[in-house]
Formats: sequence, C-alpha cells, structure tokens
Amino acid sequence: MLSKYNVITLFPKLFEEWKNTGVISNGLNDKIFTLNTINLREYGIGNYKQTDDAPYGGGPGMVMMVEPIDKAIEKNKAEANIFLTPSGAKLNETMINKLHTYKSINIICGRYEGFDQRIIDIHSDYEISIGEAVVSGGEVPAMFLMEALIRRLPGVLGNSESLINESFIDGKYDFPVYTRPETYKNMHVPDVLLSGNHKEIEDWKKNNLKDI
Repeated sequence: MLSKYNVITLFPKLFEEWKNTGVISNGLNDKIFTLNTINLREYGIGNYKQTDDAPYGGGPGMVMMVEPIDKAIEKNKAEANIFLTPSGAKLNETMINKLHTYKSINIICGRYEGFDQRIIDIHSDYEISIGEAVVSGGEVPAMFLMEALIRRLPGVLGNSESLINESFIDGKYDFPVYTRPETYKNMHVPDVLLSGNHKEIEDWKKNNLKDI
C-alpha cells in the first residue's frame, strides 16, 4: 500500500501542525508511513529563487514556472506524480483504491493561476480535484487527499472496523449515530439502539444507510 508521501509546496510550514494531529501523528510515530515536505523555493531560479512569472498572452495573476517543479520532481522520485487542479478527476473511493496500488507518490501543490501546462505534460500521472470550488493553493487539498489515503493504512486507525461502515463505501452514506444523553430538547435516541438486541440494531443500521 501507499506508504511514502512527498509534498512539493511553496508553504511547507502549513503541514507542520497537521502532522502533529490525530491519525496522522499516530501513523508517523508508529512509522506506518513517511511524509516529506519539499520546499519548492529551494529549486527556484536565480538569486531570488523565482518560482512564478507572468503568463504569456497576458491576463491576471502569475503562473507557476515549469523549471523549478521539474527539478523538484526529478530530485524527489516517486512512482506517481499527482497535480492538484480544479479541472482534475474528482476524488472518490475508486481513485483512493487506485492510488493505493503505488508505494510512493509526489503531490504537487499549485498556487496563483496554476501550473505552466508543460510541467503537467511532462510529469503528470494524475490530475485530481477534491471538489468544484476554488481555493488559494493546493496545500489544503493535499492534506485532504493524504488523510483519505493514510487512514486506509493498516494500523493507523485505533479500530480497524471504523473503515467497514464509512460513508461512500459501497455507494452509501453512513447511518445516523447518537450518544448520551438519551433525550435532548425532546429529541430521543431511537429505541432500537438502546434495546441491546444486536440483530435488530444491525438491521436498523443497514436500513438507515443512504444512497449516494
């Protein structure tokens, strides 16, 4: 399964706190996977380490240059290169399963008006979008993608059964869940969940899954 993650980014510090939280921290501490953040600025051009420039043909904003990203990818080899783009394939469980056939990936985070098309033509194995919305850069989508991948690794989750009934598995959303108190503002936990009858509880859960 996929156990080596390289993130090529202009803002590596954005990942530091995320690496110290929840299942990500647990997996890193237990050496279940490795996560490397690669500062694209180190591969920038000239004295100012330039990584972007004005677009040919005019237009607003700046475009990420091909050369720094090319150098970063060549220096940090992986089995597959993933570019996070608004026009990419939508992330779903089928894509997650496909990516887990690799052992290592590079995730390249865009900024500004996007990538010089030539870097995608040279290196892209996948273009992925996490949804039909625009954000300022690829760093938050990269965290989203990696968390979806990493939580599938054996040993990362405290209870492996958590994966069995998750949303999106088998084309379903998960069933509703409840905890204490039994009654709140005249709203009650379904009686069957308090019954102790395991068969009836399982039937209720299956009947309350929603189609995607």
